[in-house]
Amino acid sequence: MKRIKKGSIVARKSYNNDILFIVDKIISTNNSRVALLTGLIERITADSPIEDLELIDKSVAKENLKKLDYKINERFKTLLSSNNIDNAGKNKRMNEKIITGKILHLDGDSCLDNKNSLLT
Repeated sequence: MKRIKKGSIVARKSYNNDILFIVDKIISTNNSRVALLTGLIERITADSPIEDLELIDKSVAKENLKKLDYKINERFKTLLSSNNIDNAGKNKRMNEKIITGKILHLDGDSCLDNKNSLLT
């Protein structure tokens, strides 16, 4: 059985494995071990006893990321094809200039930027 260590992808059993985390650090105390966690998809930090953590396979984490990307793409498609259609059948939003590119988070974390590289 694999051990939970720094860099492992885990979920908390007590929260029904609702959020995937990456283990940042493991702290040993007199009688227990606690993991400091950072959310893989959600922007969250937490701590948890090692006994409460369940290892998550990388393929499951990749599938969660694919589902999130699919949801985002579907919302974008819905936005573009929403009720903003004029009589000529053209989307009014399409007349606006849409700029795409990278988003700079001044308080960001390089791990968040490279979340896909963590799964390879």
